[in-house]
Amino acid sequence: MKGTVIMINPRKGFIAVRTDEGVSVIELLGDYSIELEDIISGDLDSCGGEDLFNETQDEEMDTYIQATGCSNSCIQQLMNP
Repeated sequence: MKGTVIMINPRKGFIAVRTDEGVSVIELLGDYSIELEDIISGDLDSCGGEDLFNETQDEEMDTYIQATGCSNSCIQQLMNP
């Protein structure tokens, strides 16, 4: 599955990724180069620890998927400090 980065909170190390299934909020478990519109691939609709791949930056990432299929209020709640 692929998705596009639509929000970044570098202070928390969280990103929001839009897929065909909705929006997933992902915690980055490392220092990665992420920019808006980056294409992320992997199991984006499964909560928990996942190895994802940033196709735009050609970088593997250790992550924890906090939530999937998020509503706008869920996205705001998880992404805000």
